[in-house]
Amino acid sequence: MEQRTNTSFWQVAFTHFVPCFFVGVFLLYALNGVLPENIVTTLANGTLALEDVTIACLNGTLTAGIVWLFHRNRNRRLKRGGARSQHPVEKKMLRYAILVGFMSGALDVLLLLHAKGVISITILVVFILVCHLKAFNRHIVNMLKPGNIATWGEVSELMRIYMTMLAGFTLLNATMEGIHLLLGGTPVFGFMVNGGDIFLNAFYYTVVSMTTLGFGDIVPHTWDGKLMLIFQCLVSYIMFALMVGIITRGVVSARDNEES
Repeated sequence: MEQRTNTSFWQVAFTHFVPCFFVGVFLLYALNGVLPENIVTTLANGTLALEDVTIACLNGTLTAGIVWLFHRNRNRRLKRGGARSQHPVEKKMLRYAILVGFMSGALDVLLLLHAKGVISITILVVFILVCHLKAFNRHIVNMLKPGNIATWGEVSELMRIYMTMLAGFTLLNATMEGIHLLLGGTPVFGFMVNGGDIFLNAFYYTVVSMTTLGFGDIVPHTWDGKLMLIFQCLVSYIMFALMVGIITRGVVSARDNEES
């Protein structure tokens, strides 16, 4: 019998905020090519102008729309496939997810692109990432028990946490660079050297370091950047190795298949 859970707004915010915030950042770059340049350049001037609120609402609406499309397509896919280990998103949870998407997309403008909001959003992202690491640890401990075989739903949850960590580390690397630039210090990674883009380069750097490729074209230059790289590589390597170990033990479509 299908079991429904009473999902709260805070649970949805916990799982959706970082990915939505991440998507919202790159939507801003898409808007940068559409909106007049004089409006976009006002975002980093440290004051809250009417144009900023307009762009925030627009970016929030687009982010919420992407969230709605993602969950709608996911629900259709689950219903067609008859997956028992994963349940379609309920209407209440979908409304929460859309609201979180709108808030995250708006905060990209109102917080991240204003000097006073960089430190606040960094603290928030760090807190969420720590909570996700704790959740990952709980899931892994249960799945590594002798004789336990994971379901595709459980593997999907681990992958969701891993992708959230990737998005979160990207935001942290970018905001660390931004904080150093705001304080007039040495750039942590040099994302903006030779006209480079801070978020695109942060995403590239995070993927390269989390997958342990290490091209070496972007490297940390400060002590905090080096510590972040060490922590980022260790966390991602351990998470990826554990997920591979779980999958190689075998995966079932649903928990009740183990008893049949």
